Amino acid sequence: MASTLRVLLIALVAFSCVPSTAQAGMPSITLTDIARMRVQTISFFAMGLLLSSWFVQLLWNYLRRDFSVLPRLNYGRALGVVILWGLLFVLVLTMISGARELMTPGAWEKQGATYRLSQDPRPESRESEER
Repeated sequence: MASTLRVLLIALVAFSCVPSTAQAGMPSITLTDIARMRVQTISFFAMGLLLSSWFVQLLWNYLRRDFSVLPRLNYGRALGVVILWGLLFVLVLTMISGARELMTPGAWEKQGATYRLSQDPRPESRESEER
């Protein structure tokens, strides 16, 4: 019974790994180039997040040998630490960009998805400089 189940499981895995060809008239669903690039980007950052969490776990547990006060860090907590630090960096960078806009109001104008310096941010200040 167990050997029959094992053979069926191996056959199922082997059958699912073999690519099938689309017959004429069958729909073929593929991603657009933009969607494919988005999936690749998300996969890249997800892998970076997972690898950096693994590195933080290794580094923390290595430092634990010298500092016995530190508790042992498992992978889930290392992942939480990396995500928390990432959110902290996003917050700080958002505050920096907000401060940039507050210190120079009207100096930046939106161009597509990014911002660029406007040509003449405050015309009245240039007139006072010329006098």
